[in-house]
Amino acid sequence: MGIGILLDADVPPAVAAALRRLGHEVIAASGDPALEAFGDLELLREATRQRRVLVTFNVVDFAEVARRLAHEQEDHSGVVMIHAKSYPRADIGGIARALDRLIRERESFKNAVLFLHLGEPAANG
Repeated sequence: MGIGILLDADVPPAVAAALRRLGHEVIAASGDPALEAFGDLELLREATRQRRVLVTFNVVDFAEVARRLAHEQEDHSGVVMIHAKSYPRADIGGIARALDRLIRERESFKNAVLFLHLGEPAANG
C-alpha cells in the first residue's frame, strides 16, 4: 500500500488492527500519548508530515481545520471523516472494509476532505 493511515483518537484502535490485516500501513492515536497530546490542527500536520491520510469521527472540528488550512494555502495529506450515523464506532469490520475500498480506489488524498458513507464513500467539496 502506498498511502499510510493515521486514525484519530476517536476511532477505535481495533480498526487499525483490521486495516493491518487488510495490508494497510496504519497507526492509531488512541493509546499513543504523543499523538493523543496533539490538538486537531497539529494532528493533521503530523499526519501530513508522516504522509498519512487522517481518519476521524470528529467531523465538525476537522472540517474547520481543513477549511483553515485551505484558507492559509497549506497542504495536508487528506482527511476522511466518518459520521456516526453512517458507521457506529462499534462497526469495526464495516469501517475497515469501507476504508480499505476507499484507500485502494484513490491514488492521492492530498488536500481531500471525504466522508465515508455506507456502501460507497463520497467526496464532499
